[in-house]
Amino acid sequence: MENQSLYISNFKYFFKYLFFLLLIFFTLIGTIDLFFERFIIFNNQITGASKINRILNYQYTNEIPIFGSSRAQGSYCPSIIGDNVFNYGIDGASSNIWLFFLEQELKKHKKSHIIINFDLSGFSNYIGSLSNYIPNYRLTKNLIGLNKNFKYNITGIKYFGYYEYYFKSFLNEKINLTKITQNGGSFEKNTLTEKKFNKLIIKRNYNPDQYTINENAIKKFENLIKSTNRRIFVVIAPYHISYLNNFNNIEAVNDFLNKINKNDNLNVIDFRNEFTDNDLFFNTTHMNYNGAQHFSKVLKNKIHSFL
Repeated sequence: MENQSLYISNFKYFFKYLFFLLLIFFTLIGTIDLFFERFIIFNNQITGASKINRILNYQYTNEIPIFGSSRAQGSYCPSIIGDNVFNYGIDGASSNIWLFFLEQELKKHKKSHIIINFDLSGFSNYIGSLSNYIPNYRLTKNLIGLNKNFKYNITGIKYFGYYEYYFKSFLNEKINLTKITQNGGSFEKNTLTEKKFNKLIIKRNYNPDQYTINENAIKKFENLIKSTNRRIFVVIAPYHISYLNNFNNIEAVNDFLNKINKNDNLNVIDFRNEFTDNDLFFNTTHMNYNGAQHFSKVLKNKIHSFL
């Protein structure tokens, strides 16, 4: 009987000791994750994760947001376009993501205008890297279709496999070896040689693009436009002529743009074929820093003409 009582006592002691160790462990990794989020992930203005956190959790009353894909991120220079401009463009993201950003933005009590970069490829469901969404998984899980991946809610596990990515992104922004970053924008400093750029043109000739129609996304966009009095600028940033020459259904794009341009609070600004100099482009769909500067100056004047 005495041995049994001793056994029970030892078991209770072991259980308490184990519970205490686990409590310390999860507290430690929780603290590490919070530190990592604050000082690494969210202290990097060009990552999708920091931009999603910014749109969800902060309200900058006078901020003018720019929404879109990598073409937004690499074509619009906030400091040139105006004061209080922030570039929310995310690499690899498409219309479903900028619609999400627009929806969150319109929940805020603001009067500033909104700039949306519209890709001629239209409405698709690319989300880019999952690293963009993990820090705010609970608010973005429906958007990215990860409802059953509960691990992204668990401290100490959710960033497993992504720590290196976040840390490299943080260092890249701070060091800026090949890019210029400002207020969410990320711009290529380097220009390609004529030989390399001609190879991209040849590759584009064999890879034509087309406008994708998504009726649900279009309807959502139309409803968001009608839900606000804020001025919305839908902008088509410049493409290289080789891209435009290899586009299958440009008429469908024009029909859509003409339709939404009828809204009183929306203006379409089309610069798709505004620039023809190869030296202004990083590839056939993206501008380099020099091109982004030229484009942003022209865009600034055009926007001011509507205000």
